[in-house]
Amino acid sequence: MTQSPDREHIIVIGASAGGLKPMTEILDMLRPGIDAPVVVAVHSSEHSKLAQVLARSSALPVQAVSDRATLHPGTVYVCPGGKQSRIDGRNLQISETQPGMLYQPSVDVLFETAAAQYGAGIIAVVLSGVMKDGTRGAQAVFDAGGVMLVQSPAEAQFSAMPQSIITNDHPNAVLLAEDIAQRLYEIAGERGLLRRSGQRA
Repeated sequence: MTQSPDREHIIVIGASAGGLKPMTEILDMLRPGIDAPVVVAVHSSEHSKLAQVLARSSALPVQAVSDRATLHPGTVYVCPGGKQSRIDGRNLQISETQPGMLYQPSVDVLFETAAAQYGAGIIAVVLSGVMKDGTRGAQAVFDAGGVMLVQSPAEAQFSAMPQSIITNDHPNAVLLAEDIAQRLYEIAGERGLLRRSGQRA
């Protein structure tokens, strides 16, 4: 699959236990010119230092979001632990977790809101993790005509999250972590490349 010349993309990546290693591998391989913002959500507490950890290996600038951030292509936005993150227009909006919400941040909520705003331009990735967060969100990605990628359960330290999506028939591809970055780049493309109309992105 290759990029759609006229489509605005967003990359959303969800993970839980065991997801840090594949996520750092992916961010290390993404080139700074990728033509999409990258929003990552990993189940964690409010004291998480995920943004600092990812910034050490990411080829893209990494921004820890605490309240609201306008999304720009070529930047990684890290959802804070212990709260919920939603895509609102072209912004990442942070809110307190409501009673009864098991996952913080919820991958389902991130995927569903991103799909609602970006439609077929959403590219979603689920990495290693326990339980089934992301499965409902994968359905929203599918319904919107977006792209759903999952880490191979055979490679994932904890296979439940990617396996749940595979079982429910949503993924466009099941890949090793080292191959996910290239697939993301193929779909989203690079800023400044000539598009079908002959104009630059």
